[in-house]
Amino acid sequence: MPEKIRITAIGGSLEPVSSTKALMELAIKELTSLGAEVNVFDIKDLELPFFRYQAVRGKNAGKIVELLSAIRTADGFLFASPEYHGTISGAFKNVLDYLEYLSKDEPPYITGKPAGLIAVAGAESAGSGTLNAMMNIVHSLRGIVVPGSIAVGSAGSLAGNGGDRSSDQLKRRLKRLCLELYRLSGKLK
Repeated sequence: MPEKIRITAIGGSLEPVSSTKALMELAIKELTSLGAEVNVFDIKDLELPFFRYQAVRGKNAGKIVELLSAIRTADGFLFASPEYHGTISGAFKNVLDYLEYLSKDEPPYITGKPAGLIAVAGAESAGSGTLNAMMNIVHSLRGIVVPGSIAVGSAGSLAGNGGDRSSDQLKRRLKRLCLELYRLSGKLK
């Protein structure tokens, strides 16, 4: 039997009810149905201090080590961030800053691994700035952006209902993103 595709999902927000988390959970459900083993890191639950190199010696060191281990062993990634003021949230960026600990790995960071991106905004025409910022970050980490990555505007109505209020079109886009991520992760494994 072939080895499972391992996906590490990082996202959500610090809000008690999060549209970003709701969409990420829909994507995780889809990835799992495809056969992926998904390791999930919710931004709010991580409770990471601002990044600094000495953080692995602090009170949340166990969470940091767990996150880095999941990233090192992943075949692909799902990143989901809300949009604040035209870009990713500070909390999401802070978690990604911890990937700096992977700079001396061989290969460094997430080299050659695919990342599916979900940018979630509250305004109808928003989201593209966040998606572009996420693409730049993945490229800087030497990863590969999955072509079907998506920006979602007017997502506020999705929160609190597990994404069940999402449109059929959005569900199709999420399904396509997950399929692309799953297939590309398998091919590059």
